Amino acid sequence: MAHINQPGGPFQAIDHPAVAGRERELRALADAVRRLVAATVTNTASPADTAALADEANALADRIEAHVPAEPPPRYGPGGLEIEGPPITHKRAPFDYVTGICNPTAVPVEMTVHMDTDPPKTRGRAVFTTVYEGPPGCVHGAAIAAAFDMVFTSACSTRDASGPTMMLSVRYRRPTLLNVETVFEGWVETFDGTITEVKGHALQDGQVTALAEGVFRHLDRETLNQLALTRGPNAEEDAD
Repeated sequence: MAHINQPGGPFQAIDHPAVAGRERELRALADAVRRLVAATVTNTASPADTAALADEANALADRIEAHVPAEPPPRYGPGGLEIEGPPITHKRAPFDYVTGICNPTAVPVEMTVHMDTDPPKTRGRAVFTTVYEGPPGCVHGAAIAAAFDMVFTSACSTRDASGPTMMLSVRYRRPTLLNVETVFEGWVETFDGTITEVKGHALQDGQVTALAEGVFRHLDRETLNQLALTRGPNAEEDAD
């Protein structure tokens, strides 16, 4: 099955200075690196072949690094961390650690928002491979928690209630298996104008594998963007 911006898959234009105009090409590069990572943790090449492969990988990294500007591009598209309005999408955060289709460390979890349900729900779908293995044959709990965090963040956006995560709790009901589609669902339970409480679950073949609850602190857009500026790599030296 082809996914967003893959050959034969749906095209999504991404208005981001480091992505626009090469959406399919950058997705292809990220997917190729995903293949390299998967092969790295599953191959049984000889020591000599492993050393040769490492040399080739380093040579490729050198070629890519030659195109990295002195000041790395922003992680988010125009408008920065827009936390109000439409829920978070792949278009807004193409380099996200969990959902970023242009970030090879992401599975990625593909997100959809369903405003026609009561309450509105966010769904994230992913097939975790050996790269994300915890117990033998099962998805690592940290990968499951990270997926919940992003699904819940998107769910908060359906109520214009997004902000930093204050608490995330996951109850693992049964093993979440590798190489089987996992569906994460999240919805807002309560929002008092400041604190957002979210609940959700993970499903495989219709069976619940994990339950989760999260608490988020709503911040307006200006406050969150200022926080990013004062804590980011370009922050002034005297910032606390």
